[in-house]
Amino acid sequence: MFAGEPVQLMIFLSRPHELEVQAVTAAPTRFAWVDSEHAGILAYRLGPILSWSEAPYNPHLFGPEDGLPGVDADGIVQIVLVDRDTNIVKALHRVQWPADFAAAVRASVTRMRETPFSRPAYEHALAALHRRCPTPDDLVIDRADALCTATPVPREDH
Repeated sequence: MFAGEPVQLMIFLSRPHELEVQAVTAAPTRFAWVDSEHAGILAYRLGPILSWSEAPYNPHLFGPEDGLPGVDADGIVQIVLVDRDTNIVKALHRVQWPADFAAAVRASVTRMRETPFSRPAYEHALAALHRRCPTPDDLVIDRADALCTATPVPREDH
């Protein structure tokens, strides 16, 4: 989540399978947000075939040169699938979070941004979540603070 840009979900896979590439743009695109005070987790499920995955987050993990991380008012998310072996972008898709989901994530990110960062507290929060919810599915079912299905954003051809 960068300042002045849409939220970016960057997924790096070694030689992604064609089904993984297709899933980036296949409906439905679902998200769950878990707020654990010193850490956030964005869980995502792309398309009807793939299972839930997760990305831990804290705004202090980004350099100050990137500006203050946040969630833009429009709730746009850019999903990028990159082949880790070649650094080639295999899929790109833009979706929009519903206003209530974006507001929940925005409030969590703002609170974390304004709290002094502690790496041990961040790591402890993630470890505690994973002890209680060992899989992304468990995390979504048992601990999600917000859930949504995102809406595809039409491509802008220039």
